[in-house]
Amino acid sequence: MGIASGPVEAGRTAGLRRALQALCALIDWLNLGGALLAAGSCAVLALLLIVEVVVTSGFAWSQPWAVEYGSYLCAFTMLAGSGYALRAGSHIRVQLLLEYAPRRLARPIDLLCTLAALGVASTLAWGLCELAWRSYVRKSVSYFVMQTPLAWPQALMALGAVLLALALVARALRLVIGEAPDLGTDSGSATARAE
Repeated sequence: MGIASGPVEAGRTAGLRRALQALCALIDWLNLGGALLAAGSCAVLALLLIVEVVVTSGFAWSQPWAVEYGSYLCAFTMLAGSGYALRAGSHIRVQLLLEYAPRRLARPIDLLCTLAALGVASTLAWGLCELAWRSYVRKSVSYFVMQTPLAWPQALMALGAVLLALALVARALRLVIGEAPDLGTDSGSATARAE
């Protein structure tokens, strides 16, 4: 019975691994979309600021919406691109411990740190989703001249936080199944180098 269960177990494990890889690929695809939206909003933000400077300097007229929408675009850009930056290995991390940890401890330490970051990102995502929902229900508007319904920019920020949390889930799954957690630079991540 033990011999027959070996190939069956191996098939189940391979199937589970493929399913987790597919889930990670889906999360990567969603975060690529977030990065493209972040790049677009960054371009719009730059254009908005250039127009504001030109109009203010040349015509002594300031657009009442520039500060408000500039703030929303800045927050969305930061959050929406975070998940993609994490996968690319561009996120700010302290590598010192991983670089000097013994090989057998590098991956567990990286997983522990990833799970801690997932806890923080999940709390942020939950809080921003709840904030956007409350603003929607209460029909809250900004105190700026444009009176923008706050639910919309808050929902975009919540989306960015959700994408970051999903990227951390994918990173944790990759660490568990033994894949490189991030694409990294030429030298790769410290976890990949430790193996």
